[in-house]
Amino acid sequence: MKLRNFLYLNNKIVDDYLSVIDGYVYNEEAQSIATSTENEVKAGGSVKLLKGEGSHAGKMAEEITRSVQISDAAKFDKVFRHLQTGDEDEQIKYFEFLSEETFNKLRRDDFLEVLVTARFSKMKELTDTVTKLNELVTVFQGLTDQQLLDRQAKKAVAGFSALGKLQSGKAISCVFNFEDGKFPLVAYLNEDYFKCNQENFVGESYMVCKVLRKISKGQSVKLDEIFDDIKKIPMNRQQRRNLPKNMDNPEGLRDVIKGPALVVVPIAVYQ
Repeated sequence: MKLRNFLYLNNKIVDDYLSVIDGYVYNEEAQSIATSTENEVKAGGSVKLLKGEGSHAGKMAEEITRSVQISDAAKFDKVFRHLQTGDEDEQIKYFEFLSEETFNKLRRDDFLEVLVTARFSKMKELTDTVTKLNELVTVFQGLTDQQLLDRQAKKAVAGFSALGKLQSGKAISCVFNFEDGKFPLVAYLNEDYFKCNQENFVGESYMVCKVLRKISKGQSVKLDEIFDDIKKIPMNRQQRRNLPKNMDNPEGLRDVIKGPALVVVPIAVYQ
C-alpha cells in the first residue's frame, strides 16, 4: 500500500473512472463488527456452590453495524492499482525524466506518474505577489498611518489586482518540470480540487496525469493570454483590422512553453 499526502485530487475524474471499473460509484458502506464481552461471577462467602468456592465466566456476543465514508484517497488508490495491473496499453508509466525516444513513443490518453517540480504561470505568480503586497501595505498603513505607495504605485497595484480578478474562476495554468528541465508538462488545475493552500503547492511532488496532446519541437503554448478571449470573438475583416497588431502579453507577463512538451490532464498531485 502506497501512502500519499495529496496536494491536489480531481474527485470527478476519479469517480468517473471508478464508475467504469466497478460499474457503480458509492461513497458509504456498512460495516458489521462482531464483539464479545466476558462477565465473571465469583462464588464464595454466603453464596454456596456444589463444590467449595469458584467462579463462573459467561460470554455475551453482539454485532455492531456502522456506516463509514469511503475516502477520496481510497478511491484514488483503487484507480491507481487498476492502472498498474490493467491492459498493457492502459498501464501507467513512471518517469523521473523523459528522453527523446520515450517522448516520441508517448500517445494521447497515456497515463503517467512523474516526479516533477511545479510552478504556476508568471501571470498568477505576479498577481498573487501583488495581492499579498497590497494586503501587507494596508495592514502597515493601518498601524502606522503612513502611506507606503505613491499614486503611480497604487495604479500599478490596482491594475494587477484587476488582472487577477479577470483570471479568477478560470483554470489555473501550471508547469511541471523534470529535474533536467526538458520536456515540460503543461496542466490546467481546477481551484476546487486543491487539498492544500496554493502557496504550499509549488515544489517537488508526484503527479498522476493523462496525456492530452504533444507539443512538438518548433511549436509552443502560451499561458494566461490576457487578450485570448478577445481573439475568440467572431469578427469581420474590418473589425480585425481595427484591433492592435500586437495582442500578446506584456514582456513581464509573457509565459511561453516551447516544445517538445506535453499538455496533460492532472488527476492527482501528492508527496
